Amino acid sequence: MSTDITIVDTQAGNLFSLRAALERIGKTVTIAQTPEQIKGDALVIPGQGRFGTVMSNLSNNDWLDTLNDWKNDNKTILGICVGMQIMFEGSDEDPETQGLGWFNGRAKKLKFPKQPMVGWASINTKALLEGTPYFVNSYAVRESEQCVATTQYGETFCAAVRQGNVTGFQFHPEKSSQYGTLLLSTVLSS
Repeated sequence: MSTDITIVDTQAGNLFSLRAALERIGKTVTIAQTPEQIKGDALVIPGQGRFGTVMSNLSNNDWLDTLNDWKNDNKTILGICVGMQIMFEGSDEDPETQGLGWFNGRAKKLKFPKQPMVGWASINTKALLEGTPYFVNSYAVRESEQCVATTQYGETFCAAVRQGNVTGFQFHPEKSSQYGTLLLSTVLSS
C-alpha cells in the first residue's frame, strides 16, 4: 500500500486532527472535496456532523458512485463515527435520508446514561486490537452482521464493523491516543 491517503471532505468532519493522526503514521494526506482530487489507494470518511448533512454533501459533490465503486473494487475505505453510520441503510437522526446501504441496519439514538456519549470506553473484540478508544456520539448501530467490536455504555452497541477492505469505527481513532494510532496503522497498512 502506498503512503498516499485521501480524506473525503464531507464539509462536516474534523479534518485537521485526523490529518495529523494520519501523518503521524507516515501517510501523505490529501483532503479531497471531489473524487477527482483522490490520491493514493485508501479513503477515509471522517466523523462529526449530522447523518443527513453528510449524505447530502457527499451526493452534491459526486462522491456516491465513487464510494460504491471503491467498495465494489475492494479498495480500502475507513469510516469514522458518522462516516461509519452512513455505510448502513439510514439513521434515526435524519430518518428521511438514505445511507449507502452497504450493511443492513440503522443508527439509532441509544439510551446512554448521558447524551451524547463523550469519553473513553473499552471495546470487546476478537478482530481488532483490544483497547480503550475515545467516543463522541448520541447515535450508533446496536448490532450488525459485520460488527467486529462492541462497547457497553448504558446498552451494548457496535463499535466497529468490517467487510473486505471496508472498516468502520464508531469511535474516533484520531482522538484515541496511542491505541488509535495503532488501529489506524493496522487498518490503513493492510
